[in-house]
Amino acid sequence: MPRATPMISPRANLRVKLEHMNPAGSHKARAARHILRKAIAEGELKPGGIRRILEKSGGNFGIGLAFEAMKLGIGVDLVIGLSFSPVKRRLCEEFGARLVGVDLLHEGKQPKQVIATLLEEQGSRYFFTDQFANDANFQAHIEETGPEIIAQLDRDADRFDGVTLVVGAGTGAHAAALESVFRPHFKKFELVVIEPENCSFLEGTFGSHGQQGAAVGVRPPFLDLAKVDAFAPITDQQAGEGQRMMARHCGIYPGPTGGANYLVAHDLAIRHPERLVLTMTYDTGEGYLSQTMTG
Repeated sequence: MPRATPMISPRANLRVKLEHMNPAGSHKARAARHILRKAIAEGELKPGGIRRILEKSGGNFGIGLAFEAMKLGIGVDLVIGLSFSPVKRRLCEEFGARLVGVDLLHEGKQPKQVIATLLEEQGSRYFFTDQFANDANFQAHIEETGPEIIAQLDRDADRFDGVTLVVGAGTGAHAAALESVFRPHFKKFELVVIEPENCSFLEGTFGSHGQQGAAVGVRPPFLDLAKVDAFAPITDQQAGEGQRMMARHCGIYPGPTGGANYLVAHDLAIRHPERLVLTMTYDTGEGYLSQTMTG
């Protein structure tokens, strides 16, 4: 079991789990590790084998895959949309992944179309990790993140009248897993899910936004929306405000989704001092500074 990531307390009733301190710099390292472990156990991949991993990623999951696969001598090919952070794209390569399908992306194809083309033409050489449908993604947070947080809080939560978890959702795996672990454990638990302002999971509508990794154009496949107690719409400008707020409060500059989390969680902690509010960073914000920032 990897070392637990730290948790900090910017306010008496606010806790932030620092998931950017995972190996490879994001919470996606957990999913990558569990997905690879499952694929090897099921015979889909072999350490040192010739079959390569194929995945579409905005950066964090790709970096996590590259790091975990490199240790096992397994190659990783990534399809990353051209709109994603060029720093993240470069980091994927620095961690050992290859970026593939770039010509097809420049021709106007979407990453999922490029994946389909590569699997059709070269399916035998690839194992498609498919983070949006691979239950090891969900299981990573059932087995690791949830128990870690409970152990770190210890009996701290008993001092408060309930626990509020504030998170975003891409695949929805960590939100769904933590909800399933926390709701029976903590009294008066509630789940708040961040949405970019021009997106709605309930309505199935998705506009363009800069909160990469959240609201990625589909309903989060792992998350039962009926179990979400509240949705919090956040603009890109507000996410940027949250990044700067956390930098100045904690000395940590999170990515835009972490900034959105912090902004909402900090506000809830002020408005509800009787509750313990919990949120997390996903990665750091330096990898996004090459793109236009709001504010």
